[in-house]
Amino acid sequence: MKRVTNPDSGKHRRNGLNYLITPEEIEQFHELGYIVLNDVLTEAEMISIDPWFDHFVMGKEPGMGRDFCDMSQPYGTPFEDFKLVNAMLPSKYRPELQNNIFHQISQNIANQLYRTGKAAMDYEQFLAKKPSKADAEFAMHQDLGYWPKTENTWTATFSLALTDSDLENGCLQAVPGSNKEAQLRSHRPKGASADAASVNRDESHTLVIDMKPTDEIIYLPVKRGSLTIHDERIVHGSAGNMADNWRKTYVVAYRDVNTIAQERAMGFTHSHNDDVNWDEIVH
Repeated sequence: MKRVTNPDSGKHRRNGLNYLITPEEIEQFHELGYIVLNDVLTEAEMISIDPWFDHFVMGKEPGMGRDFCDMSQPYGTPFEDFKLVNAMLPSKYRPELQNNIFHQISQNIANQLYRTGKAAMDYEQFLAKKPSKADAEFAMHQDLGYWPKTENTWTATFSLALTDSDLENGCLQAVPGSNKEAQLRSHRPKGASADAASVNRDESHTLVIDMKPTDEIIYLPVKRGSLTIHDERIVHGSAGNMADNWRKTYVVAYRDVNTIAQERAMGFTHSHNDDVNWDEIVH
């Protein structure tokens, strides 16, 4: 199918809390694994999120444990040495963030993408790449490799750009169509050898895959207030930040309500503090 790299999206798509997506974009999401939507949030709406984002990524929220970590380095890395800052489940720690404007609009879009069931927010996270950190990389992976096995894997993950995201500061990159591969690729802890026998999630949350020679990587730059949406099986990641400024992203993911119930029954909440037996529940 034709790849929609620059869809005719923008503020004209907004009507209150509704943001209209087209049948072509819905088809692309299912066939190629991603779409890009421009000008989803207004500047006034973005300003309402900015202070909370900065509060979390600067380490000012107490009691987060491993939910505040560096996604490019092992657990226990000192805050001053962080490169790719990750704050999981911010509205769990700050109820003031619950049902915020991004939640409401992304829910509306998720409802348009998912027509065979009921979608709900499964998790969220704040991600920030520090300036001039070439190794603030998010290793290429498939989201499903991080999660326990469930009957229904449908997922729509929204990445809202709080700063412009481009090639210099490490925008999202993906392999279109990799979501259609019959088998999930093998994932292993970052730094482990290709023949690593097991995944020790207590030591390294970050997982990586081996890329194929045939993988065609595309880059998905977006402006502040715009977003990308990808599914659970597309191969994706991002390079480091070579720019002098932070790259900031707010991620919210939606799954079927029954899938979420299955996860929670396993003790999996997407918190890095979860006590989960990965040997029993991984794919």
